[in-house]
Amino acid sequence: MSKPKILQILPMYHSEGERILRQGGEVIRTDQYDISHLCEQVKEVQAIVLRAPARITAEIIDAAPHLRVISGAGVGLDNIDVDYASQKNIPVLHAPAINQVSTAEHAIALLLALGKQLLPFHQEMSKGRYHARTLLQTHELRGKQVALIGFGRIAQEVAKRLKLGFEMDVRVWVRHFDKDKHGLAEQLGLTVTTDLNDLLPTADFVSLHVPLTDQTRGMFGREQFQRMKPTAYLINTARGAVVNQQELYQALAKKQIAGAGLDVFDPEPTTDADLPLLSLPNVIVTPHVGGTTVEANYLMATAVARNVLKVLAGERPDHLANPEIFHKFV
Repeated sequence: MSKPKILQILPMYHSEGERILRQGGEVIRTDQYDISHLCEQVKEVQAIVLRAPARITAEIIDAAPHLRVISGAGVGLDNIDVDYASQKNIPVLHAPAINQVSTAEHAIALLLALGKQLLPFHQEMSKGRYHARTLLQTHELRGKQVALIGFGRIAQEVAKRLKLGFEMDVRVWVRHFDKDKHGLAEQLGLTVTTDLNDLLPTADFVSLHVPLTDQTRGMFGREQFQRMKPTAYLINTARGAVVNQQELYQALAKKQIAGAGLDVFDPEPTTDADLPLLSLPNVIVTPHVGGTTVEANYLMATAVARNVLKVLAGERPDHLANPEIFHKFV
């Protein structure tokens, strides 16, 4: 019996994931992800495994008559048309709760870098300007207020570390408060609100931890930046499109807020030609690497590979994004 064909779009986060896929399927690799190319590549495949910035659209799904499963490589699913896949009774997989610590650590690293002025100090020292130590102010984190926008797994890891490790005043915004889901906030003694305006005027740091949805797209823009203190910093390790980047640029250029630490952009990948933000001195940027530590990469790649093979074997996988359709599949 021939092995099922698996289209792998871009390298997996760790080679062990591809090795596992090859044990149970015939892997076809492509590093191109334009729609016309993928429509050709998917004609004979039973499974698709991809990582951003590749996207799976309705057009690509329609071009794959034998498709039985689609899997992202991480937590987010905004690069897969999950609704259309569900209409076609195709399971969509992802890997949540795996890189949450790595991403939380990265958000904190950006927060520290901003508060301690690490990038400006490095730039001044590289020019031989030791006297910059008297020109730039840094901040102690203890007692400073941080607003976490969203309180999912990553934000909860951030909250624990900032509250218990740095003794910060951690406050949380959620769209709807659920005592069971947000029980950690009560355990840690965090302030929780459903009114964003409660948090922004007093926060020293604002850290974004919401998924990209129709409700959250562009939720941070001119109005929100105007409510923030001129000494406040924005950290985004969620999704680039949660922020109106043009309005963020204006807020930073006019010093309405003090600075920003960004790991995500819209679009991705991005270049300095695409993104004027990269030219500003009060911005620290990284190329969407918050969740891609060596440890998280191994766990994500192997979890994704095993789950794809489970579906191809007719078994229920872990981390199913559209569980309502799985009974139709098996």
